[in-house]
Amino acid sequence: MPPKKTTKTASKSAFIRSQLATLSGPEVVAKGKAAGIKFSPQLVYNVRGGSKAMKGTVKKTTTANPTAAPSKAAPAQSKADFVRAHSSLSPKEIVKKGRAEGLKFDVHYVYNVRAYSKASGKRKPTARATTARKALAVSRPITTSTKAETLLRAVAAEIGLGRAMEILAAERAMVRAVIGG
Repeated sequence: MPPKKTTKTASKSAFIRSQLATLSGPEVVAKGKAAGIKFSPQLVYNVRGGSKAMKGTVKKTTTANPTAAPSKAAPAQSKADFVRAHSSLSPKEIVKKGRAEGLKFDVHYVYNVRAYSKASGKRKPTARATTARKALAVSRPITTSTKAETLLRAVAAEIGLGRAMEILAAERAMVRAVIGG
C-alpha cells in the first residue's frame, strides 16, 4: 500500500475568511475550487455572517485597502443607529446617505426602525402621574343626573308618572322585605 499524504490543508472556513470581503459567494466558491477545496456559496454566507452579537452591525472598510482591519478608535455603527441619527431626513435621503457610507438597507427598513423607536417611547403613566391626575379631577356637581335617573325619567314619560310611581313603590316594598326593615 502506498503511504497516505499527510499534508495539512486549511479548513474551508479559514479559506473563506482569507478571501476579500468584496467577493461574492459564487466567486469565493470558484477560487476554492481552483485551490482544490469544495464548498457551497451558503457556507460562504454562513462564515461571513459572523457571531450573533455582531448581527446588524456594519463594519466600514476603506476602498483603498479592503483587507485592512477596521480601526479600534471608531466603533462600528449599526444600521438602526444610523437611521436614528438622521431622523430629520426623509427615508429616501437616509437610504441614499447610508449607501454613500457603505450601508445597505431600503426605505422599508427606515420605516420599521422609526416605528419601533416610537413604540418604545410610549410608556404607561406612573402611579405618581395617575394619582396627580386624580387629585386634579373635579368631582361632579350634585345637580347632574346619573344614567339611572335619566332612564327613570324616560320610563316615567313613556308609561306615565302614576304607573312609574306604583312600580317604584312595589320595588321598594320588595327591598324592605329582603332587608327585613
